[in-house]
Amino acid sequence: MWQKVMLWSVCLLTLPISGMLNAAEKQTAFVFAAGESFEQYLVRAEEYLIKNKRWLNPANKFRELDAVMPFELLPDPELCAGRANIGVLLSHGLSDSPFSMRDPAIALQAACYHVRVILLPGHGTKAEDLLDISRDDWRATFQNAADGFSKEVDTLYVGGFSTGGALATEYAWQHADQVAGTILFSPVFKVNSSIDWLAPWLALVKDWLDNDPSDDFAKYASIPLPAIAEVYELSAEVRDLVLDQPKRLPVFIALSEDDQTVDSSVTEEVFNEGMISSKSQMVLYSKDQMGANTDRIKVYNTNWPKDRILGLSHMAVHGNPENTYYGESGVYRVCGWYVSDEDLYQSCRTDQANWFGEKSDALLEKSPHAARVSWNPHFNTLMQEIVFFIKANADSNG
Repeated sequence: MWQKVMLWSVCLLTLPISGMLNAAEKQTAFVFAAGESFEQYLVRAEEYLIKNKRWLNPANKFRELDAVMPFELLPDPELCAGRANIGVLLSHGLSDSPFSMRDPAIALQAACYHVRVILLPGHGTKAEDLLDISRDDWRATFQNAADGFSKEVDTLYVGGFSTGGALATEYAWQHADQVAGTILFSPVFKVNSSIDWLAPWLALVKDWLDNDPSDDFAKYASIPLPAIAEVYELSAEVRDLVLDQPKRLPVFIALSEDDQTVDSSVTEEVFNEGMISSKSQMVLYSKDQMGANTDRIKVYNTNWPKDRILGLSHMAVHGNPENTYYGESGVYRVCGWYVSDEDLYQSCRTDQANWFGEKSDALLEKSPHAARVSWNPHFNTLMQEIVFFIKANADSNG
């Protein structure tokens, strides 16, 4: 998990006594091939996942496979007859799977958009498969998927969550003539740590800070240091690209000021200084700021005592409360903060009056076993704003 970047300082203390862990056996990354159709990609993905995935519950293989598969959602041919052929390509983030993009994808499909969600190399199988993955593998998959999709639709938007948001931004900046705009959920332009620069150095001598087994079939519980280092490098490269080459390409960003995974202040800097279109919009969720609007930024206060929510987490921004897995009444509650304390972990998972949010002293005063919130009570409003953003840009030819 991204919160574990804060443990890198502990790594420095243990390096003299820590030996290098055995790396996973090198295997070829599963990358979207240049020139292949999305249908061919889906067939290859299913074969690859069935062969390589570590199942959480072998009796639940169908659901676990479905969660991590890349997918495509087509607009309803009757409801959407006569509408422009607009495509949206989305990517998940580090440690996640295409399941994390399902809620926004369904909402965009309902608004008559053609949506595709890709699987980033190293994901969907087992965390060890991230050991030998490079950011160029992720780039190749995003670029090849976007290049192909752009030839099938009249207008293309690209987007994603966290690392996927960085990939989408980079592609859009490098292919501004092919992209009408970007849709970014909690994009990573800098990791929320003052010592993130250590990641590439630590990755040379250590594979893991820890390697916890996951009880979540939709994402990994732990991330190897080499993959964290790749995200550090990617985020720095994309941040510099945008700041060095400001563009008027329309961008929509939704993020939480309380995000403990990415540095929201850097995201705001990138938005203000590099994403300079008057059509660009930022939705900022904050437990401390009051609601406010400017020409390009809308702030929502996220101190919601009636919902027992104090602040939105990194993963919650684009989560539908009605999601049957991660939603408000979903079967999975995110309690990874307490993985080393079984009593706290179980209290977090089972307390029906628990509080939710992004980890903070203020949240833990509400409940010593508060859970990480994984949904946004304003999800429907957010998606309406995104649909309006796409429509407004399409009506004005982007």
